[in-house]
Amino acid sequence: MLHYLAELLVVVFGVYLGFMANNYAAELKQKEYVNTTIKEMYQSLEEDAKDAEINKGGHLGGQKAVQYFINLSNNKAVSMDSFELYLFAVLTRSFMSIQNSSPFEAIKAKGFDVITNDSLRKNMIKLYDFQYEGLEKLEEKYQETQFYANEGNRINEILAHSVLYDDDGKFIKVNLPLRIDEKDRNRLILILKRIKFNRGFIVSYYDSIIQDIQKLRKQLEKEYPFVLQK
Repeated sequence: MLHYLAELLVVVFGVYLGFMANNYAAELKQKEYVNTTIKEMYQSLEEDAKDAEINKGGHLGGQKAVQYFINLSNNKAVSMDSFELYLFAVLTRSFMSIQNSSPFEAIKAKGFDVITNDSLRKNMIKLYDFQYEGLEKLEEKYQETQFYANEGNRINEILAHSVLYDDDGKFIKVNLPLRIDEKDRNRLILILKRIKFNRGFIVSYYDSIIQDIQKLRKQLEKEYPFVLQK
């Protein structure tokens, strides 16, 4: 009996060791997966910040274009070489919100408990689930910020009588003073001010997001120093 009992204990102990080894291997595999995902997140956040800066610069350029056309509406001398560039490519241009959310979605699928730092987890969720989603809506879905769809045709109609093109369709100049009445001048200024205001709001939103991206990257560096390794 003692012999069989000893064999049974050996078998049970062997099964237990095998179970523990499997658990340990699974934990190592999950840790490696999480660490790889964290490093990918750290690197992609740098690209997200660069993309945000580019879009922010585009909106600042849009504000500069607003001032150009306000000067034009007040019959002030402006650079005619900049007219079509500002009108077609800057004044009413909108931007796409481009962020890489794949690392965050991978962590979410694993369960947020893999991130043991509560503050880090909270800031991840804030940035990816709320700020990035809000930015996408603001840039691409919020009706008020669809500048060309809202204002492009009206601006063209107001300026049309003052713009000169040659027979080949090449831009020559804008006649000053503008050939518009007081009502259209006021309409133009109101449109321009609305564009400026909305772009200013978007710029402030980008400032907030860029700041939080940098904050999150600092937290990742502190919590997971390996992200700094090449």
